[in-house]
Amino acid sequence: MHLCGMKKLGLIFGLAIALTACSDPRQKLVDALDQEVMAVHDEVMPKMGKVLEYKKEINQKIEACQTQACKDSLQKISYLLTRADEDMMQWMRAFERPVGLDSAEAYYQSQKDAVIKVKAEVEEGIIAAEKVIEAK
Repeated sequence: MHLCGMKKLGLIFGLAIALTACSDPRQKLVDALDQEVMAVHDEVMPKMGKVLEYKKEINQKIEACQTQACKDSLQKISYLLTRADEDMMQWMRAFERPVGLDSAEAYYQSQKDAVIKVKAEVEEGIIAAEKVIEAK
């Protein structure tokens, strides 16, 4: 076999390996998990501006409080918003798409759980803040 024939054979062999790898059912699961994780992230990320805006408003209300009970109540909400913001930033800094399939499924599942937790924190903080802000 001459050089051109060997190149074609190598190309065919490489394509066969690539197609076999792409048909791995684990890859489809990993891709689906990746999309789920990113969908939650993409849902939460636009709310982060509201988290920061509400935190600023709540902190201004804390300064205007006349009683310790008022301050304590608002500080809890400020803490919820701060924690939501910090947890989202931490999650984004730590997130890395894994290379290879061996640990990817477990990694994406843990990331999905983590970003869902962050989503819940963000929503909890926003709801608590809106109750106070709308009660003007």
